Amino acid sequence: MSVNPNDVRNLFESHYFLFAFLSSLGTLQIAVTSSGIRGLWLTPYCRVTRWLGIFCIIMGILIFFGQPLFVDGPWAEGSVQAESTTREWGIASWDELAGARNVNDIHGGLDGVDQAFWFSLAVISAFAVSVFVGALSVKADTKEIRVDAKGDVTDGLTGLGHRSYFSNLPISMRNFRLEVRKFWRDGVRSADRWSLIQLIFGGSTE
Repeated sequence: MSVNPNDVRNLFESHYFLFAFLSSLGTLQIAVTSSGIRGLWLTPYCRVTRWLGIFCIIMGILIFFGQPLFVDGPWAEGSVQAESTTREWGIASWDELAGARNVNDIHGGLDGVDQAFWFSLAVISAFAVSVFVGALSVKADTKEIRVDAKGDVTDGLTGLGHRSYFSNLPISMRNFRLEVRKFWRDGVRSADRWSLIQLIFGGSTE
């Protein structure tokens, strides 16, 4: 192989990240529009956001698998063989497009660890984009049913149905702390009412 494996790896990493990011963002948008989780929508409109998610998935696939046709890489026409040792740098041909990205990891392709890292980073990035853009989307949604923040105690995914992630997180954390205290006070003590500690320090709770 006459190309530098590090150059191949850097190219593959950037391409794979973009592919995983667009696919994750599109999948997330389809999921949140189907569930009514408006706090993560990219637009204030359900149908537009869903179609945008579908568009992201399709574009991610087309860009990733079509890039060898217009981006220089280790898939020059005539060099794409069964083994990646014959690769040359250049543009791929239509006939060899199917095998263009079939590069062994020892020659610069992505191994399982690299794929896991870049996929995880892409998913986190897609979620972060949905959080930040979703906050603007909720704020811009003039048809939103306004909820009294002081009296509303809904949290988690239910709270994201009408609230941004940043507004929902403090409420979720507060309710979580209350639930933990209640569980420890009532649930754990009740389940452990006949333990040695309970018998020594006050006996049964019944």
